[in-house]
Amino acid sequence: MILTLAIGSLMIMGNMIIQVLAVVVLVRMFAQRIEKFRHGRGFGFDVRVVSTVMLVLFAGHILQFATWAMLFVWLDQFEDFATAFYHSTVNFTSLGYGDIVMSPQWRLLGGLEAANGVLMFGLSAGTLLSVMNRLFNRHVEAVSERRDRSA
Repeated sequence: MILTLAIGSLMIMGNMIIQVLAVVVLVRMFAQRIEKFRHGRGFGFDVRVVSTVMLVLFAGHILQFATWAMLFVWLDQFEDFATAFYHSTVNFTSLGYGDIVMSPQWRLLGGLEAANGVLMFGLSAGTLLSVMNRLFNRHVEAVSERRDRSA
């Protein structure tokens, strides 16, 4: 059990690094762009920003599914990557069908992956909310400035 916890903890730390890197890149990239186009961009710009953020965050999650799947294959829990990836996706999203299970020795990794998924989806939701909040504030500031100029 200690070995399983240690391996699972290392995977969680690795996945945190993957998602945090994605978040940092996104925040830095869009903070500059949003500030640069403070008033000059409209609906299309907002759609591109939010869509790009969602796609990059989702790509991070897919990479995390894959890292867990590679671990499961390495531990000989599954014969092929596709089955391991399916199992990983079900665990990471906390869906937990239970149609495919690992051996008793490594079963705890499923719960650890689910905890990892909850944390990473929370980080993604917070990131998306932060970006959307910034876009909202940008529009509020633009309306205020237009109102002040016309007064």
